[in-house]
This record gives sequence, C-alpha cells and structure tokens, in this order.
Amino acid sequence: MTGAVDTRPEMTRDRFEAAAEFAHERWWLTGEDVFLHVPAVMQVEGWNLYGHPGNALLTEPQRVLMMWSDLVGQTSNGGFVQFVDNLAASLALAHRLIARLEWPELFEHFDRAFREQAGGPDDPQPDRWPTFDPFAIDREAVVEHLAARHSRWRPWARGRERARFEALSDDVLRTLRDAAVGRGELAPEPEPDIAFDERPTQEAEAFDDWLYRDDTRLASRQYVGGYIRRHRDELCRLVD
Repeated sequence: MTGAVDTRPEMTRDRFEAAAEFAHERWWLTGEDVFLHVPAVMQVEGWNLYGHPGNALLTEPQRVLMMWSDLVGQTSNGGFVQFVDNLAASLALAHRLIARLEWPELFEHFDRAFREQAGGPDDPQPDRWPTFDPFAIDREAVVEHLAARHSRWRPWARGRERARFEALSDDVLRTLRDAAVGRGELAPEPEPDIAFDERPTQEAEAFDDWLYRDDTRLASRQYVGGYIRRHRDELCRLVD
C-alpha cells in the first residue's frame, strides 16, 4: 500500500477468515461492517461520497464492497429504480465496480436493469425521461399583465407596479394569474405538449425479484466472499 493514508483495518488471519464469510441472518454478504465501517476508513473525510477525493483514497476492493453494499441497501429500500435515481452521478462507476465482483448472474441481471434505466454504461443518462412542472407559470407575462392592469390610468406608474409584482413569489403570482384567468383577462396556461412513454421497469423489477431470492443471498457468500479472499491484502493488514 502506498500513499500517506492507509485505509485498511488491521486483522488477524482468523478475524479475516470470519469476516470473509460473515453475513447477517437473511441478508446478503456485503463486508461493509468489517471492511468499511471501521476507524481506518471512516476517519477519512468524504470516504463514503463517490467522486470525493476522500473516497479515492480507498482501495478499489473497498470501493467495490461499498458499491455492492449501496446496491443492496438501495434496492432493499426502494428497488433498483431507487439505486439509479440516488446514484445518478456515479452510475458509470457503479457499472464498473459491480463488474469487478465477477459474479456472472448478478452482472447479467444488473446490466439489463442498468441499460433499461440509464442507457449505456459509458454515458448513463437516468434523467433522459422528460419531466415538466405542471405548476410552472410564465412570470414575465403575468407580471406584465398585472402591472398594466394596475396602472391602466396611470401609465407613469407602470415601472413601479412591475417592480412590485416582480418581487412576489411564484405561489402568489400563480394565485393572481388564476384570478385573472377566472375574470377572462388571461388565457389558461396551455397543456404541455409532451408525448413520451413512462420509464419502463420490467428489467428493474426482474432485478429486484432476483436479488431477494434466498439462493441469491446464499450465492453472495460464495461470490462476494470469494472476492474478499482474492483481495485480502487490499482490504486489510494482517498482524499475525
């Protein structure tokens, strides 16, 4: 290990072997409790923030376990869709790190769900689905109408009235606009001209179903445990 910071915890050989196969009951083997949630790692500022310089100080196997733990945690909380939404800025990294586990069935399901939700791993775009704010207003048009209405007989006061209405929040302007629409002074806002399919979730749901199977939890002991053993020296410092 080179560099000023060594994030690997110290372990005896027996402790390492126990850690390499430890999993909570009815949970996946993740390794986070013994290889990540330890002082050697957590003392580093930003250790748990992908893209932060502190996270870059971790060894790659530590970051692989961190990403796997996040995949398990996010999916168990809100499904694969939540994982993609919450890690939108780090999806290219996620795809690369999950592949490092060398768990073929995991990666097959993960890759299909990933491409469905975010597109290709080289340029993931989870936000490609069109969105719009149904409560948005054209502030400039509403302010101009209100300023004109309130200075109809006082054209010299138009600028002052405009400034007064520009200072109002969207919520207040929306209420005033709706009143003007009700009086027939303004036309209603047109419906957004957006046509798109809802985000598909078939592969994401298939990933969720696969991850929750008992045999998948059991397989995590084989594949994640095997990864931990193969990368022992990058995950801990043996002291015996």
